[in-house]
Amino acid sequence: MKILVIGVMIAAIVFGGVYLLLYAAQKESEVQIAYDIYKTQGAAENLSGMESVKVFGTVCNIGDKEAKNVTVNVILIDTAHNEVVRKTVIDGVDLLPKGAMRVEFDTEYFREITIPKTLVDVEIQVDWEDKKK
Repeated sequence: MKILVIGVMIAAIVFGGVYLLLYAAQKESEVQIAYDIYKTQGAAENLSGMESVKVFGTVCNIGDKEAKNVTVNVILIDTAHNEVVRKTVIDGVDLLPKGAMRVEFDTEYFREITIPKTLVDVEIQVDWEDKKK
């Protein structure tokens, strides 16, 4: 009797595993955008009393589906000067799947120096077309 119960349990585990594998394979592939950014902030060259905020980065698609018409916006939030600045750094690029290509970007924002020093926050917004096949 124990052998029958063990056999049924093994069969259930095997069939359950096969079902999960088939279910996972049927999931629709997706676009998955990944990005890496860094920011520098300091006195602007040759501009007395001004500060420069520079944002550099890369964006790629690590998903299984091509990302069409990708647009990347850098949003700079300067609470000390009550400003929100949006800059489009990539517009209309197609990103191949599985990280096959990376696109680099950079932008710069100038503001008056604050005392005491305050930081500008940076956010990234990425949009793309999601075409169903």
